Amino acid sequence: MLQKILKNSFYVLLALFLSLFILLTATELIAFNMSYYDSQYEKNNIYGKLGIKQEDLMESTEKLLNYLKDKRKDLDFKVAIRGEEQEFLSPRDKLHMVDVKNLFVIGRNIRNGIFIFFLCLIGILIFKKSESNLSKLFLLSSILGTLPIIVLIMLINIDFYKYFTIFHEIFFNNDLWLLDPKVDRLVNIFPETFFYDVALRIIIYYLTVQAVLFILGLTINIRRKLNRQ
Repeated sequence: MLQKILKNSFYVLLALFLSLFILLTATELIAFNMSYYDSQYEKNNIYGKLGIKQEDLMESTEKLLNYLKDKRKDLDFKVAIRGEEQEFLSPRDKLHMVDVKNLFVIGRNIRNGIFIFFLCLIGILIFKKSESNLSKLFLLSSILGTLPIIVLIMLINIDFYKYFTIFHEIFFNNDLWLLDPKVDRLVNIFPETFFYDVALRIIIYYLTVQAVLFILGLTINIRRKLNRQ
């Protein structure tokens, strides 16, 4: 009995790790999609509001994303805004981006570690022809991983700003994320609507993968039952 409980607990833990991997991967896919930024800038009229050319803002965005990828050491660069060369980011912007970068680096390391672990685990399960365990993992991930996201969707649709604020209070140990639109450029480039759309896009990617895992889990189970007949 105890062994069965421990085994089931182990698979629940694996399912949660797999869900975390999917979430982190979906986040990176959106966060580093240049065309997505361009479409959001157009949608929110950022080019016009900032008085910056499209190619200049996209180039600056690429430098910002390279910094988050840990491919650039600093954010010290200028851009022409309303015809005047200015630092792209304010001192407070830059300090906040240090914290954001640290989150991305930690998330990337966790994701890569989970990927290597699951690559080995799934390889072992396939080698041992343990399809039932593989289907259990996929089904658990799709079910357990979807429930909290449904709750999250409800919460952000009730009051996105409130839960966006809670997110920052959890993941940042300072108030550098509280930016002044009169001084700090980040808050003007990435308004609340931008983050709302990003959150929805990440959720769509995440739920799509979980749906695929659910179908795979069911397919494996059905195939096993047919093979037994």
